[in-house]
Amino acid sequence: MDTKPPPFREVEEPLQAEEWLNTVEQKFRLLRLTDSLKAEYAAHQLQGATGIWWNQHREALPTNTMVDWTLFYEAFQGHFIPPGLMEMKHTEFMQLTQGNKTQKEYLHTFSHLSRYAPEFVSTEAKKIASFKRGLGPKLLKTMGRTKSAMFNEFVRAFEAGASQSKALVAAKPQYRAPTPNMRNHPPANKNPVKTGFCKGYSIALPRGNTRPSNAKTPPANRPCWNCNQTGYWQSNCPYPPKKTNQGNVR
Repeated sequence: MDTKPPPFREVEEPLQAEEWLNTVEQKFRLLRLTDSLKAEYAAHQLQGATGIWWNQHREALPTNTMVDWTLFYEAFQGHFIPPGLMEMKHTEFMQLTQGNKTQKEYLHTFSHLSRYAPEFVSTEAKKIASFKRGLGPKLLKTMGRTKSAMFNEFVRAFEAGASQSKALVAAKPQYRAPTPNMRNHPPANKNPVKTGFCKGYSIALPRGNTRPSNAKTPPANRPCWNCNQTGYWQSNCPYPPKKTNQGNVR
C-alpha cells in the first residue's frame, strides 16, 4: 500500500495546492504519526521552489518554535491559497443544488466542495442536512421519509429514490396533442350501413361572359344563342332568327 504523497514542486493553480494538502491528510489516516512528524512528512515532499520557500519560512520562525501539522498547514495554505478562493468555494458549496446533475455527479460535487465548509459536515446529521438542501422538491419529498442516521446509508437511499423517480417518469404515458384533423371529425364508422342511396354528382358548366364580346370570334365553349353552334356570334349567325314563345324574334 502506497503511503507516500506525490511531490509538490510548483503551483499552476491555487486549487492544486489545496488538493495536495487534502491528499497528504488522506495519507495520515494510514499512518500513526505525531503532529510534528506529520509536518516533517509533508515538508519532505516539497521540491524545487516550494522546498526553498519552506526552508526560508522555517528559518524565520522564532527559536524553539514547535513546528507541528497545524503550523505547516496554515503557513502552506496562507502562502499558496488566496483567502478569497476559499470563500468562493465555501459559497459554491452553500449554493450547490442537484439541478440537471445525475445522482453520481451531484454526490461527487458535494464531496468535493464539502471540505471548504467543514462546519456544515462535521457530523453525520449536518452532512445529511447539507446534502438534502440541494435536492429538488420531488426527490426531497421522497427522501423526507428516509430515517437514515449515517450519511452512507442516506446516500444509498438517495440513489434508490432517484432511480425510482426516473422509473415513474418513464412509465407515465406521454401527452399527445390532438392534430387539427382529429379535433372536428367524428371517428370513422368501420361498419357503415348501406341505405341504397347514391351520392349525387355535379358537373361544372363552362364559365364565361354572358354578353357578346367585341372579339370577332367567340370562345370555343361559347355557342351561338340562335342556333347553338360555335364559331360565331348571334349577330353573324347564318340561320334565320328563332322566335320565342311570345312571338318575338330572338
